[in-house]
Amino acid sequence: MKNKFSKNLIRTTSVSMAVCLSLSVPGCGAMSQSDDQNTSVSTGEASETADIETAGVDAFDTATVSDTAENTVEGKEEHVDDSKAIELKTVDTDGNSYKDSRVYVQKIDGLSDDFMRGVDISSYLSEEESGVVFKDYDGNDIDSQGFFDLLSDSGVNYIRIRVWNDPYDEDGNGYGGGNCDIDRAVVMGQYATNAGMKVYIDFHYSDFWADPNKQMSPKAWDGMSISERETALYDYTKESLQKLKDAGVDVGLVSIGNETDPGMAGVTSNHEKCRLYSAGSRAVREVISDAYIAVHYSNPQRDYMEIAKMLSDEDVDYDVFATSYYPYWHGTLDNLTQTLKNVADTYDKKVMVAETSWAYTLDDGDGSGNTVAKGSNDDDSEYSISVQGQSEVIRNVIKAVADVGEAGIGMFYWEPAWIPVNVYADTTDNAEQILKENTIAWEKYGSGWASSYAGGYDPNDAGKYYGGSSWDNQALFDFAGYPLDSLKTFEYVYTGNEIEGMEFEGAITPAGVTVSLGEDIASYLPSTVKGEYTGGARLDLPVEWDDCSDISEFGEYKVFGTVTDILSQDENNTSRVIIKVNVLPDSLLINSDFETGDDSGWEISGNGSWVDSEDVFRGEYGLHFWSETEVMFTASQDYIAAKSGNYTASMMIQGGDAGDDQEITITITNNTKGTSVTADTTVTGWLEWTNPTTDTLEVEEGDELTVTISVKTAPGGWGTIDDAYLYMVK
Repeated sequence: MKNKFSKNLIRTTSVSMAVCLSLSVPGCGAMSQSDDQNTSVSTGEASETADIETAGVDAFDTATVSDTAENTVEGKEEHVDDSKAIELKTVDTDGNSYKDSRVYVQKIDGLSDDFMRGVDISSYLSEEESGVVFKDYDGNDIDSQGFFDLLSDSGVNYIRIRVWNDPYDEDGNGYGGGNCDIDRAVVMGQYATNAGMKVYIDFHYSDFWADPNKQMSPKAWDGMSISERETALYDYTKESLQKLKDAGVDVGLVSIGNETDPGMAGVTSNHEKCRLYSAGSRAVREVISDAYIAVHYSNPQRDYMEIAKMLSDEDVDYDVFATSYYPYWHGTLDNLTQTLKNVADTYDKKVMVAETSWAYTLDDGDGSGNTVAKGSNDDDSEYSISVQGQSEVIRNVIKAVADVGEAGIGMFYWEPAWIPVNVYADTTDNAEQILKENTIAWEKYGSGWASSYAGGYDPNDAGKYYGGSSWDNQALFDFAGYPLDSLKTFEYVYTGNEIEGMEFEGAITPAGVTVSLGEDIASYLPSTVKGEYTGGARLDLPVEWDDCSDISEFGEYKVFGTVTDILSQDENNTSRVIIKVNVLPDSLLINSDFETGDDSGWEISGNGSWVDSEDVFRGEYGLHFWSETEVMFTASQDYIAAKSGNYTASMMIQGGDAGDDQEITITITNNTKGTSVTADTTVTGWLEWTNPTTDTLEVEEGDELTVTISVKTAPGGWGTIDDAYLYMVK
């Protein structure tokens, strides 16, 4: 239940991590094309005739796709002319070219030379086969080895490559997403090794995307017992690594599974999953004894200490605890650092970020829609949607991992080269033809997230939503294949990089803080806030807050602070900033914030609720809910009024997929007088918190009160309740 709930929690934000491309259940690690894409590609029988319904493309079957692709997809020069779309989609709203944008980078002091500065380029061969041509910084076309050399010259020292067991149907048609089998990993691994980089092999132990939403068994392993599956996984891992070793690929890191929160290779229990971890680990030790072995989870807002304890209890042999971290889904960098440090210090493990990324534009480049788009994952004030914003994410995530200490060993950027085959703009005269050519390439070469052929294996996601890349605007190359200056951040973190003429434009209002009455407010205020500079740079600047020690009652307050420009020689170049402080009253209920880690103090009836540590409003715990069937429960608590007065109740709640008929309320009932007041609300999305608060209820000393939280949602509804308060209004 816990893993299933996690999956659904992230799903409202669309994609996630390494599979951030398949989102029938948008999630922590699979991006579904269904929710986030402007265009949908649907299929009937994926292995036979595919009906393509995509932005004006007439339906045509897969035979036509294959025949046409055979004749047209030979190289970029054979494609339909996309020059007008390139003119539109490679410049910002002011007409400035993205490839000419320069980035400011603050040096990271003390960063180890051995720190893994990696990128996942698993889709590269499919891009190249589809006719994509990449450029160097001078605008020259580069071949495959030149591409990997460019990455190395930009400061990248590790290449991550995902591996699927058998990403093909019975006729040999690829499932897409790069058609990433071991043979293709060998080819890319050789390019990386020739460029002086090491290789990180990411085994999914599936025939297609494995992520927090699904961990499907490889076709060949269907029906196997856990013992048989252990043997099969051990043999497959050993044979695959031997191929890489024999080919001279310098493998330095191997992941046993990808975002394995809900299971791996078709198993779901933690015990069986750990048996598979151990089988894979044994194979790595036998073939490449000096390679790091990693396990990979998807969300640092989860209770990673619980997971690490489980791995320890099951005696799993591994070296690195890896996580995905996408700024628009996975909380603060402070939490990332602390979470990884807790695991490293307690269990003596190395830690790293296996996936991260950021968008430099909100435009879509291939006609298939994007994960980060206008109105979708684009409202993070920490970073601008720009080349500079990308650079800051890379730099700051590296620093967050390095801040763990010696145990923090690396960060990998996910799919920086997954750009359009042909650049699409719906305003050009040949937009329909460009989209058709892209669809042909996605089908033939696997350069989209999924082809129609994947529908036989994954009918509920790929079978419905196959299509292009939703990641092209998070690449570190523009839509025409030119490298962005953000790619150089991997080098600049050691040296820093300054830009002439950067001017301080003011401080950005930070997120508010919530404290309980009587707590030291100053200790909750951030020591730095973001300052905005010309060019889109947002740098961490020191802030000195005004004295707020005189706040002595609950309510909302504004606290002012002074921010100093760190780039200016003038110490008086400052800006004022405001932060909202919400001071909570003393709650009259027991365990109002669920920080006991259980439901003590509450009487809970019905189905679908439990106390857990994921996605809480504040603190460590909250009351979560989710069920495959209808969610229907109440949480109540009695209180005998110690004083006469007006009382009110409130709570914090977030969630989604609750349906049009959802019923969520918080009620105070005066059982003595037979009166009550109720506040209702709805849940609208992941971490979109609301604060339903009742009107006041007149109470006399000695009256018996009951506070009742009632939740009813459609099947699959999910969410979190936190800080459920009863208090007297003065």
